[in-house]
Amino acid sequence: MKTVVRDFHKVNLAVLNLGQNAIPPEAAAFAINELIQPTTVVASHPNEWVTTGGKLRPNTRMKMFIDMVKGRPVYLSLSGKTMEFDGSAKCVAGC
Repeated sequence: MKTVVRDFHKVNLAVLNLGQNAIPPEAAAFAINELIQPTTVVASHPNEWVTTGGKLRPNTRMKMFIDMVKGRPVYLSLSGKTMEFDGSAKCVAGC
């Protein structure tokens, strides 16, 4: 991840699959904080009931992941909600 995603591609916006069979929250946070180091993260495919009324629920794997990510915003991908990002990975609409 560090060599290909960060060093070679210089990714500033990461979309990370946090499904139960994909990657544990601790490993995902390590990948973001230490290996990839993007400007912004969009978390997707949680395979759990993550939100109520579009708000993050406590005691979820997603909440655990978001709490462990440091120094960058993490956005939830929500059904029917479109987000737009500029070339610097700053969310400019739908955030």
